[in-house]
Amino acid sequence: MNKTEKLHLSKIRYLDGTRLRNAIIASIGNLEQNLDHLNKINVFPVPDGDTGTNMFLTMRHISSVLVNLPDRAISIVSSQMAESALMGAQGNSGAILAQFFHGFAMGVKGKWQLTTRVFATAVQNAKKAAYSALTDPKDGTILSVISDWANFIHKASQKTEDFVVLLEKSLPTAKKSLAETQKKLEVLKKAGVVDAGAQGFVHLLEGIVNFINKGRIRRIINLVSPLKHITPAVPVTKVDSDIKFRYCTECIITGESIDPLQLKTKLMDLGDSLIVAGGNGRVRVHIHTNTPETVFDILASHGEVSSKKIDDMVRQFQEAFPRARVERIGIVTDSSCDLPRDFIVHHRIHIIPVRLSFGTQTFLDKVQISPGEFYDRLASSTELPTTSQPSAADIRQVFHDVVPQYDRILSIHLPRVTSGTFQAVENASREFEKGKIICIDGKNISCGLGLVVMEAAAAVKEGLSFDKVFLRIQEAIENVNIFIILPTLKYLVRGGRISKSKGIIGKIIHLNPVVSFDREGHIVLAAKALGEKSALKKSLKMAVKQTRQYKKVRWIVAHVNAYTKAEMVAAELAKRFNIGEEIPIVEAAPALGVHAGPGTVGFAFIGITQLPQFSKSNIPIFHHSNQL
Repeated sequence: MNKTEKLHLSKIRYLDGTRLRNAIIASIGNLEQNLDHLNKINVFPVPDGDTGTNMFLTMRHISSVLVNLPDRAISIVSSQMAESALMGAQGNSGAILAQFFHGFAMGVKGKWQLTTRVFATAVQNAKKAAYSALTDPKDGTILSVISDWANFIHKASQKTEDFVVLLEKSLPTAKKSLAETQKKLEVLKKAGVVDAGAQGFVHLLEGIVNFINKGRIRRIINLVSPLKHITPAVPVTKVDSDIKFRYCTECIITGESIDPLQLKTKLMDLGDSLIVAGGNGRVRVHIHTNTPETVFDILASHGEVSSKKIDDMVRQFQEAFPRARVERIGIVTDSSCDLPRDFIVHHRIHIIPVRLSFGTQTFLDKVQISPGEFYDRLASSTELPTTSQPSAADIRQVFHDVVPQYDRILSIHLPRVTSGTFQAVENASREFEKGKIICIDGKNISCGLGLVVMEAAAAVKEGLSFDKVFLRIQEAIENVNIFIILPTLKYLVRGGRISKSKGIIGKIIHLNPVVSFDREGHIVLAAKALGEKSALKKSLKMAVKQTRQYKKVRWIVAHVNAYTKAEMVAAELAKRFNIGEEIPIVEAAPALGVHAGPGTVGFAFIGITQLPQFSKSNIPIFHHSNQL
């Protein structure tokens, strides 16, 4: 009889830290071997093709901590496992696993080893913790398999003291529960697959059972090498591509007395797939949302926010399911462009983030820091923050993501004369096929640039040819006007735009300048007024004069941390120009706010004229240049 047979016949009457550590590490080998398949069948909660990758990365992070852990006490090993899961969790499935391990660790506190009955109690605690992390737990997911498996463990532990028997007999229950997930969720039934997260959990159990049967770790994975890029095989085709909430948003919050229930209450209206995992002063938040920066803002009031991660699930879906790519023309802009968030998502506007710096801290605009958080820092900081053009790597990343999705791309940006962003985008576009990416100087900023992009999106939606869309954009640029009312000269002085003496005089006489942009994109002084009411009155008077030539006018209002003011301006515009529809109000990008300061309000309008007749003689054909 060989050693393997002896191990199989012998009983395992207790589970300590060493055995748990080895079982967990062994399970990951089985998960890794099935990673590609898990990604392929990932259609719920969103079909972004990364469940296998996320589960594997989460478990690999756990292993990187456990592999060198000398402790034999199961309480210590479980605590380290839960902590490493929390810190390394990836995606929806990873966050659920992290909470499962957290619950298990809480159930074995102070224990050196476990009997089957104590193990069953800890597993029940882990099940409850996993469910408690979600605001809307769904039947037919990994939770269903965890629940059915945990319930079997609890019942069977009353009849056996042997972990070999207990775990072997639990596997058929887990597999049966897995098969039933396809019947419980319509999206799984339609796609003809089981839940990917549930399948991953079963693979982990299979790896553990294989280990206790054979007495060796099937294959120790390389814990330090990067994960290879996973290219799915033939993808599932019957998949709903309507992703309601675009960004998979995750972070860690560290602080005293963090209340997970309170966090869930504050975040639940911002998206779905909300998971709040962990405890004891540190939690991980996972949510699918269209406003990741708002999520981070809310969480910042509860503790220190770290390990921020945002994945674009629309992009992931398009990579995982290439047949979904049907668009002819893509639109790219930069984060200085202010648009309603719903518009960005609905029209699939791709954003290159500008970089923002407070001293040595650098953030990606509207990704790692929201305008609101930026302005709060601006108001309290003694050091003036700076804005800088996107890095070449940031630009390339966006272009690499969008190029495979479209026949042609229009990249519309803030003025060449005010920023190096346009030049940087031009340079990056040359790395791609000639004529694939056409860069356009929007000659405006903030909501003014937003109106140009909105007009471009409207033209694309109408199904116009690439050349006609380009001409529509050029016409829009010529017919956009913006008026920005500054409440103070303080930030112009701090930024060195005007002298301190002029700033002092302006403060004394309550000077409120109104700035705009000329047709080349230069910042110009449109008017000077004594007081904000007078500045608004002068701005409206100029707008009345300029809008007379147009058949129709579209409006938008932007503000720098001054929503109430913006509402008043929007109401005044609606009254003055007899506007029936709601005027969009957006928070201005820091590219404007850093120089204008909190309290600034601006409005822009675009005059809609009759579209020109297109003929072969006036349609530009772009074959040899990526810049216009």
